[in-house]
Amino acid sequence: MTLFIKIITLYIVTIAVMRLMGKSTIVQMTPYDLVAIIIVGTIASEPLISTEFLPTVLALAFLVTAHILFSKLTLWQWGNRFLLGEPTLLIKNGKIIEDNIEKSKLSIAQLLSILRTKGYPKVDDIDYALLEPIGEVSVIPKPENTPVTVQHLEISIDDEGLPISVIIDGKIQERNLILLGKSKEWLLEHLRNQDLNLKDIIYAYVNEKTKKLKINSRTNEKV
Repeated sequence: MTLFIKIITLYIVTIAVMRLMGKSTIVQMTPYDLVAIIIVGTIASEPLISTEFLPTVLALAFLVTAHILFSKLTLWQWGNRFLLGEPTLLIKNGKIIEDNIEKSKLSIAQLLSILRTKGYPKVDDIDYALLEPIGEVSVIPKPENTPVTVQHLEISIDDEGLPISVIIDGKIQERNLILLGKSKEWLLEHLRNQDLNLKDIIYAYVNEKTKKLKINSRTNEKV
């Protein structure tokens, strides 16, 4: 087997492995996710410098099975506590808990930087801040610093539903049209009514509940 075929095969196999591990492997990056990714990279690169190809595929299959098993264990409280850990309280009532900061191996400067990126430059504005098991810092502001919502203002707004793409870069998303219960002819008829060609559309979507089509052409936006 040539090196080129090895690279392409392992590339595809590794992508399949990551897909099987689930999206949380990339998004959340829990401790066991990180370890699995490191091992996957190490195992997948081994055949590129040796001739052991089949054992590598078997090792990847075993690793995927083990990772899925560990993921299932986190569904139980004891497994979740063992594999992920528990949130650590960093700030309470606007006061930094120094002992927890040190235990988390997080400097004050790092914490302040994280808080600023989340829109809280002043610690006094924060009710609670927690370091989550996935490494993210969750911030709960004090009631007086909570962003005003539509509910607070008692304003009624229409729920249009999820915007679902029907055209992306001039290409019709037929699966999404089926999901919406609309046909390709329905979409093309709307384009003809607005004197638009399919190739002129960079993006168009339909609101799931109202079924309203909104079009963004390459020159200007039309509704």
